Amino acid sequence: MLLLHGFAGSPDSVRVLVAPLKALGVPLALPTLPGHGGASPEALRGVTWPAWMAAANAALEELCTRAERVIVVGNSMGGLIALQLAADHPTLIDSVVLASAPIQLTSPLAPGGALAPLTPLILAVLPRWPLRKRYADPALAAGDTSYVWAPIGAIATLLDFIRHTRIRLTAVLAPVLILQGRRDPVVAPASVAILLQELGSPAEQQQVVWFERSLHELFRDGEREAAAACVAGFVQQRLALVPPPA
Repeated sequence: MLLLHGFAGSPDSVRVLVAPLKALGVPLALPTLPGHGGASPEALRGVTWPAWMAAANAALEELCTRAERVIVVGNSMGGLIALQLAADHPTLIDSVVLASAPIQLTSPLAPGGALAPLTPLILAVLPRWPLRKRYADPALAAGDTSYVWAPIGAIATLLDFIRHTRIRLTAVLAPVLILQGRRDPVVAPASVAILLQELGSPAEQQQVVWFERSLHELFRDGEREAAAACVAGFVQQRLALVPPPA
């Protein structure tokens, strides 16, 4: 299991998965992506999405010394990385779990949004972008260690990463579990329809689970235990398909 956190976050955002997955006896890797987990968002300055992919590839390579195939769980931006890995390494990636994958953002400035043509102008004049911590239960925001803002260059590379990943969806052939909150203020629910339509994986190997109360951080919000149980159940399904040793 390769667990990938989201933009401006850290492995804390997927930590709820560790105990149930360890109980299943599968090897785990939880890398901290470049520019993340630092004392200040300044750590993201100058970091581009190829650096995130390089770190994920390194974690995958190390994990493959302990396992024959890998299930990748991507939280938010980590879902973009998971999709890229599945497209690049079809013989290594068994399946993919996407939690709040940002294929289509709610912001009109995002790729595909009504104001997307204005985005380069806005990015050229803003020094940084505020990041709100939004939860169905506001009290949960106190434990969120993610950055509260990001350098504008990091936002620009994230948007570029979304565009680059969208055009590669047909190359993803692995089974996929999609987790999405109906009230997500960051990722538009339309992302799910896009994934189901454009992924290369067979329709019968695409599963979707909707969460009615949680916002963007499915593994930290009020339904986090249910989200973790969904992932553990999916992993059990995949393990059941592994033939016993000869």
